[in-house]
Amino acid sequence: MELTHRVATPEDLGMLEALMDAAISELQQGFLSPEEIESSRAIMGIDTQLIADRTYYVVLAGRAVAGCGGWSRRATMYGGDHTPGRDPELLDPAVDAARVRAMYTHPAYARRGVGRLILSLCEQAAKKEGFTRLELMGTLSGEPLYTAYGFAPVERLTDDRGGVAVPLVKMAKRID
Repeated sequence: MELTHRVATPEDLGMLEALMDAAISELQQGFLSPEEIESSRAIMGIDTQLIADRTYYVVLAGRAVAGCGGWSRRATMYGGDHTPGRDPELLDPAVDAARVRAMYTHPAYARRGVGRLILSLCEQAAKKEGFTRLELMGTLSGEPLYTAYGFAPVERLTDDRGGVAVPLVKMAKRID
């Protein structure tokens, strides 16, 4: 299966939201309870600032959308447009880590290189802008991928803004 990618556009929003819903619903099973999965919808989702900044990617397997994800030069660590506490302040590459954000793989394409491709795209783009480190807030289902790519856990926490506490792991990596 050959994977290709392109920068996401505002016209992709409906398709991206459907992909995210499928990924949250199916790929979190076995890691989160049904209540935690439902609660996670309040803290996950599309951040249109990433699309406006042209730092969000769509991964294709042929014509099928296999996944999406991106990175940010802004302070918000995670969450969608609807998530409270967002911070659009620009990061300083000399001091701050770029953020890997909103990675989702369609369940039909899980464990086929989609996530690794997105991480590689993010790392290359952040490096071009002078960043030397990456950070992300990972789900328990994403942690194995991030660890295999070279991220290390920094902090384990929970987010209960969706009504039920959802476990998360903040992870970091130096850019190669």
